[in-house]
Amino acid sequence: MKKGVKIAIGILVAVLFIVAGIVYWNYYFVYREGTRVGILYKLSKEGAVFKTYEGEIIQPGIRTSSDSKVGSNVFHFSISDNKLAEQLNSLQGKEIEVHYVQYRRTLPWRGRKYPEHEGQYVVDKFISVKNENPNGYGL
Repeated sequence: MKKGVKIAIGILVAVLFIVAGIVYWNYYFVYREGTRVGILYKLSKEGAVFKTYEGEIIQPGIRTSSDSKVGSNVFHFSISDNKLAEQLNSLQGKEIEVHYVQYRRTLPWRGRKYPEHEGQYVVDKFISVKNENPNGYGL
């Protein structure tokens, strides 16, 4: 092979590795993981093409937004595992603890992008029920 062709192939391979690294870093690298505790408030199946479960957990405390509005402390998340979604669906109204992972950018088959969150939160594990009747009324 000619020297120019080898250089072009080397540059092409390097560019492909750089692009693959950027895609992995933004869409597949787990940026943050942890647990959240709160009352499971909502869980619904959504999506026009990619069906995922979208949920909300109300956490203790209040949150202020950038426009100085005060509201409840809501954790919005997605679930792509049907078994986990069915398990959580039966726990609505209970105080639960879940494990989540956060990605830097969203992918449509993993769930929605919520404007108030940086990146995308995906619940991947149910840990426990903390309180069967957290508000005294039983939702």
